[in-house]
Amino acid sequence: MTPYYRTLQNFFKQAVRSVAFLPVPMIAAAVLLGFLFFYLENSTSVSQSTMDIFPALAITSQDTARTILGMFIGGLITLTVFTFSQIMILLNQVAGSYSPRLLPKLTGDRALQFVMGLNLATIVLTITVLLSIRSSDDYKIPNFSILVCTVLGIICLCLFVYFVTAITKKIQVDSIVDASARDAIDSLANELHLGKAGYAEKALPREVRDWYPIASPIGGYVGSVNHRAISLLGRKYGTRFFIGVCKGEYVPQGFPLLQSERLLKHEQVEDVLDTVAPIRDQFDDWYLPNLKQLTEIALKAMSPGINDPGTALMVIDRQTEVLSQLMTTPLHNFYLAQEGEEVWYARHDYGDVLAALMQEMRCYAKQDPLVVRRMFQMLYHLLQKASNSLTHTYSVTKEISALLEDARAEIPNGRDRQLIARDVLAHRRALRQLAELRGVTAVRQREAVRAYS
Repeated sequence: MTPYYRTLQNFFKQAVRSVAFLPVPMIAAAVLLGFLFFYLENSTSVSQSTMDIFPALAITSQDTARTILGMFIGGLITLTVFTFSQIMILLNQVAGSYSPRLLPKLTGDRALQFVMGLNLATIVLTITVLLSIRSSDDYKIPNFSILVCTVLGIICLCLFVYFVTAITKKIQVDSIVDASARDAIDSLANELHLGKAGYAEKALPREVRDWYPIASPIGGYVGSVNHRAISLLGRKYGTRFFIGVCKGEYVPQGFPLLQSERLLKHEQVEDVLDTVAPIRDQFDDWYLPNLKQLTEIALKAMSPGINDPGTALMVIDRQTEVLSQLMTTPLHNFYLAQEGEEVWYARHDYGDVLAALMQEMRCYAKQDPLVVRRMFQMLYHLLQKASNSLTHTYSVTKEISALLEDARAEIPNGRDRQLIARDVLAHRRALRQLAELRGVTAVRQREAVRAYS
């Protein structure tokens, strides 16, 4: 069941990002609802009850019923075509102004999918009711079905106003930046709960370099790995595993994907690859793709064609928030299932993530003094956050030195250099004050412990 589980998991991830995720089942529900209405109209007195409750809405002419239903069908089709056209225009605008990798975030929006699904479902239901009207003198008008279609048509008209307002707000850069940052922070928050499920941070065994490599069957990206299944296979085959490719990275066909402590047979290797084999698509359901999206938005804003440093400053603020959260989040690289065997896997270190982000930002924004000042602010805020970790402090300090080097080389204006130097001195002074405050607090805590003892 493992390969089928991963296939369904990947299919579901692709489906939820598609604009057809809600419209397709809603259309199917509309078809079934049309048959249900046909049964109720011919087997019960639901239309007569509707006429008794709402006598002013009763329709006695077949031509009038067809005219009303045909009017709603034509109007809703026009409305749907216009809505689809607006969606395509807005998606092209987002891809051109920000990043094409943001499109799944918009096409996967549930509100957008619901509006499109309700429009299409109402059209299908109305057509079904229209086809059920018979041209005979003794045929009763399906007033209940017509009333439902009329109400749904009016709701679709009202939702069109909501759609225009919502989609206009969603393509604004502050909404897109906020959505990417929020998704990154939420995925980091989920990492905190993995410790209860068998995940942990552990050092790799020294003998891992001597383990037997297992090649990737296809070229693709390491994504949805079934750690529990591979841990159970490790116990079954009497071996341990190390997945040497980080999540989200590309591995060519035939290159080492993971290592096994014991040499496995061909059938055993196939079972293991079913749990960890790379996939063709990349998914943004974890923190690093969303952090990269924020960086791409900032770089696009700093391009000569757009030249919007205000957006870059806003992105840097949100990057500070995500990187601060990442600093306090355990980056698990080990999993052990109950009745399973140990599995290690490569991870992205904090220093590597910060270095990759700063390399891109420095490359495209090192000549803008305002953006450089904000990057210094971000790094010194991170340095304050990393005061209890030597590893994080070293990583942030190296990036501060690199940014200082670029600022000295790329910003020739004396006034700009003076302002940057003033900011750096202010940040360093704040760091010293924070260190003194923490030292005083620690001394007072020790004195309180001794007094209590």
